[in-house]
Amino acid sequence: MKAPPGYELGAAYAEDRTGVLYRAVQTNLDRPVTLKMLAEDKGEDSHAIALFIKEISIVASLEHRNLLLAVDTGTVEGRPYLVTESTAEPTLAEALKAGEPLPEPRAAAIALGLMRAIHHLETKAFLYKNLRPANVLLPRPAAPKLVTFRNIKPVTQASELRRSNVQSAAYCAPELVREDLGPVSARAGVYAVGAMLYQMVSGAPAVEGPSAEVRRAHAAGKVPDLKSRCPRLRSKTHALVARLMAHDPVERPNPASAVALLESLASEPMLHAPVAHRRRRRR
Repeated sequence: MKAPPGYELGAAYAEDRTGVLYRAVQTNLDRPVTLKMLAEDKGEDSHAIALFIKEISIVASLEHRNLLLAVDTGTVEGRPYLVTESTAEPTLAEALKAGEPLPEPRAAAIALGLMRAIHHLETKAFLYKNLRPANVLLPRPAAPKLVTFRNIKPVTQASELRRSNVQSAAYCAPELVREDLGPVSARAGVYAVGAMLYQMVSGAPAVEGPSAEVRRAHAAGKVPDLKSRCPRLRSKTHALVARLMAHDPVERPNPASAVALLESLASEPMLHAPVAHRRRRRR
């Protein structure tokens, strides 16, 4: 396959309904990037082409330090392509794979970055489709970034997130399953970030098991209290996770308020237990 001018293509590493993702190098800057190109067999599929062009338009319109940024776009041999920052970075899923909790300050900083991205998307009238650790890049020393490929949806398509059941079960807000809890909004993203924060500080998802059972547990509000699982965490962390994961979306903070709460948590110094000193004996 012919590479776009100015790029060297590496191996393809993923594929979705419309395109193929490649590791690539932007030659004039000698920097790694990710290049997504319309799949070869979709060249005559007008619907797939329209979806791809729409994705390019959405990603190119967004600029935020916690979102994977668009670098370039164009067409080669009649096939559109989109270039973003490199996705060849460690993910939060990899950081959590060992089942060990992250330090509270690190977990709070990651959750804060994700919430800032959710808030930014809300101000642009977008929602994030599938908030999960596998879609969170942890480039060092940069801030965490959400992968943007096909995950950004206009708020006008919010109901489709419920119908298509796209959210991973472990981070599924109750209203994505239950219509009686009201319409889907950015507060579903607040819940998902809360569920990831729960996992980061405890070392395990709030609910585990088959996806259908996990989804039902979140929908029913049957989520174990973080304090009962991790009593030694700061009370402020217990309280914030409970607020972010409130069963009724009305009781959750909106993204802007959640950012402020996470900023407070991330900036609060950790208090260490006082060191015990032996009393010197009098002679």
